[in-house]
Amino acid sequence: MRFPRMTTRPIRAALAAGLLLLAAGCESYDPGNPLIGRWTLTAPIGLGMALGTYEFRRSSMRGLGIDTPVQYSVSGNEVTVIPESFGPTLEIEMIDASSARLKDPLTGGLMTLRRVR
Repeated sequence: MRFPRMTTRPIRAALAAGLLLLAAGCESYDPGNPLIGRWTLTAPIGLGMALGTYEFRRSSMRGLGIDTPVQYSVSGNEVTVIPESFGPTLEIEMIDASSARLKDPLTGGLMTLRRVR
């Protein structure tokens, strides 16, 4: 009696997919940085005007359709987002786990980030 030959191809493919998912998950996980995740920026014009969605990852941020490599400095409830190349440095004050205030001398801290769930 002859048994069908077993192949390891499906197992290898599953392991490769698992490693890719793990690597992608690591980019969005940083327990020391409360800003990591997706946020909506709003301005207090009228009842609140949405200015776009921003995603802060462990080593980059995405805003207005542009990915920018960044570094973060976290001190208490203050998070500073420092671009590695071109772009403004953002100073953000965490209000709670779901809201933050963009500290900007031009707007006087009027713009708010709300976490997207």
